[in-house]
Amino acid sequence: MNLSRTWTGLVALLLAGTTAGPVLAATAPACDLVVAGVRPDVGTQQAWNRFGDRAEAGQWAGADGTYSAALPDGRVAWLFNDTFLGPVGPGRSIRPHDPVHNTIVTSRPLTTLLGGGTAQEPLPIVGPPGTDRPWYWNADGIVDEGKLYVFEAQQQKAGEGHFGFEWIGTDLAVLSLPDLKAERVVPTYDSAGITWGVELLPVGEHIYIYGVRQLKEWPGTKEAFVARARKGELDGTWEFFTGSGWSADEHDSTAIAGDVGSSYGVSEVNGQYVMVTTDSFLGSAIYTLTASTPFGFAGVTRRQVYDTPEGQPEYDDTASGDVYTYNVAAHPVLSRPNTLVVSYNVNSTSIDDLFRDIGNNRARFLEIRFRPQHPNCRTPHA
Repeated sequence: MNLSRTWTGLVALLLAGTTAGPVLAATAPACDLVVAGVRPDVGTQQAWNRFGDRAEAGQWAGADGTYSAALPDGRVAWLFNDTFLGPVGPGRSIRPHDPVHNTIVTSRPLTTLLGGGTAQEPLPIVGPPGTDRPWYWNADGIVDEGKLYVFEAQQQKAGEGHFGFEWIGTDLAVLSLPDLKAERVVPTYDSAGITWGVELLPVGEHIYIYGVRQLKEWPGTKEAFVARARKGELDGTWEFFTGSGWSADEHDSTAIAGDVGSSYGVSEVNGQYVMVTTDSFLGSAIYTLTASTPFGFAGVTRRQVYDTPEGQPEYDDTASGDVYTYNVAAHPVLSRPNTLVVSYNVNSTSIDDLFRDIGNNRARFLEIRFRPQHPNCRTPHA
């Protein structure tokens, strides 16, 4: 991305949609995809800062989550989890308040969408407010059959403190277009302890659905899994990758990568598939893995490509006010040939850090640049 891009040009980029590129037949060996460099996507960051800094009551000031879905009319739906609202004051300060658990910001122009209520008592797009009952955090979303499907990770309180919550299941929210109103929420697969929907990737006739499972008690190591559904059947029957094929039984799922974050990105770049992730529990390192299929990451060596300046190299769970980074998401809607734009979330163990400066709860964006491949490179069909 051109770092000198103006605000007008950048908003136009935020509005751009995307489609999956062609998957080529297996007529030649797979070609390596090499990271040529990583740099902060300053233009996108400035766009979000400008939008958040101008927030009035009931408008987006900062959040985590940060998934993006291209809409048919050219807009982008940005899907956020815990969202803090304006007004934003001096030094990016905000009034102390409880966040809204899931929101959407649409482009053209950037607009905050809530599930109703008032600026003082706003409601999430899906599910109840507050933490007295289980609530939803948005995962990834995709348009299919004229609707926006958003995976919703259901959470409930589990103890005290900053990390006093636990995942208890996953549902699928179906939103109407173009108004993005929740029409229904339906159950989906969650019996194998895998949180599905942290990434969605359309390839050919399928939508690949990526998930994550924690191996042991919090904050244990996490593994990545993948399933797939035929387009038009996301709320129907899936197939689960077993390591050598596909099964209709979720419990046959086999991990495709280990030590991944609670969220990670998978995208097609130049006919190859790139996974971008953090470590399983916080830390400042961001890694890439490359495969020739959407499910071929097992055994692939991951490579560190970035060290987040905001993150603590060694997280101290006894400290109050540690700023940390986590949860990568990929954004093909912002990417160009030979590049992939990704975001990572920033947060603090002290909520006062967010009230003092809501910039401590805004995603950061990176542009990963890949070395162009030879034009004759071809990769196996997924």
